[in-house]
Amino acid sequence: MNIQENVNLASFNSFGVASQARHFGTVTSVAELEFALDFAEKQRLPVHILGGGSNTLFVADYPGLVLRIAIAGIEPLEAPGQLRIGAGEEWHHLVMHSLKKELYGLENLALIPGLCGAAPIQNIGAYGVELEQFFVSLEAFNLATREIKTFDDDACEFGYRDSLFKQPGNPWVVLSLTLQLHTEPAPVLTYPALVEALGTATPTPQQIFDSVCAIRSSKLPDPAKLGNAGSFFKNPVVSRDKYQSLKADHPDLPCYDTEDADLVKLPAAWLLDTLGWKGRQRGSAAVHDQHALVLVNPGDASGEDILLLAQEMSTSVLEKFGIALVPEVHLISG
Repeated sequence: MNIQENVNLASFNSFGVASQARHFGTVTSVAELEFALDFAEKQRLPVHILGGGSNTLFVADYPGLVLRIAIAGIEPLEAPGQLRIGAGEEWHHLVMHSLKKELYGLENLALIPGLCGAAPIQNIGAYGVELEQFFVSLEAFNLATREIKTFDDDACEFGYRDSLFKQPGNPWVVLSLTLQLHTEPAPVLTYPALVEALGTATPTPQQIFDSVCAIRSSKLPDPAKLGNAGSFFKNPVVSRDKYQSLKADHPDLPCYDTEDADLVKLPAAWLLDTLGWKGRQRGSAAVHDQHALVLVNPGDASGEDILLLAQEMSTSVLEKFGIALVPEVHLISG
C-alpha cells in the first residue's frame, strides 16, 4: 500500500475545495487498513476515513492521515434478492447493477452521489424510499480495537439521515453492507413530483429510475461541473404545535408527516428560499440559483468560505423562524 505525503484533496471531495492532507492512502482491504493504521500509530497521526467525498467539506488542511475506502465487490447471497456490497462501490452503480440483475427497490434512490459504505452512515433516502427498508446488516471495523463486527438494523440506531456511525467519536469503519431487494417490481409512488413526472399509474422500475435521474439532474448541479454536496442542511423536524404557529404567519408553509404523530418535517429549502437565499454569494462561495438548499463552489471557494456562508444562512433561519438548521454535510476542520 502506497501512503503519499502532502496530497491536495480537491479531487477527493465533491465541493472541489483545496485542502492539504499531510498523508493520504487508498484502502482496498482490511489488511491495507491495518497497515495504514500501524503507520499512523507510529507517526502519531490522527486518521480521517473518507468515502466518495460527496458529503464532506474540508474546512482546513488535515494534519494527519486521510484514508479513502475503496473496498469493491457486489456479491449475490444464498437468499433470493440479497446482495453483499463492498463499501467502496459507487451507490449509483449499485442501483444500475440491481436493475440489470432484475432486483428492485433501489430505483427511487438513483443518482445519489457517494459510495455504498456511506449509505448506512448517512441513512440515505429519496423520493419516498429509505435505505433502512432494504437494510439487513453491515460489517464494520473498529479503529480502536481492530475487531470486525456485524451490525443489524437495530444496532445501527438509524434516524433521519443519521446513524450510530455518524456520531462524534465513532470508531467504526464500514467494510460492507447486505441488502434485501425485491425479486419482483414493487414501485413506491408516494412522492408527488415523481408521480407527475412518470405520468402513468403502472411504471416499470426502469421508468422510475429514468424519471428519478431526470428530476435530480434538473434540480441538482453536477459536481463534476459545479462543486457541491447536494443538500447542505437536513430538513428540520419540529412539533406539530410549532408548525401550526408558523403556519399562522406563513400559510403556504408545507410540512410532511413523520413516524411520530406529534412531529412534522419542514423543507429547509422552503425556509431558505423564503428568505431569498437562492443565488446569493458570500466571497467565493454561493447558493445555487435554482435550489436554496445547495451550496456551491463556483471555482476557487475554500472550505471556510462555504462554511461561513452556511452559518449565515442558518442564522437567518433561526432569527426568522426560530428553527436551527443542522448540516447534513460532514465538516472536517483538522
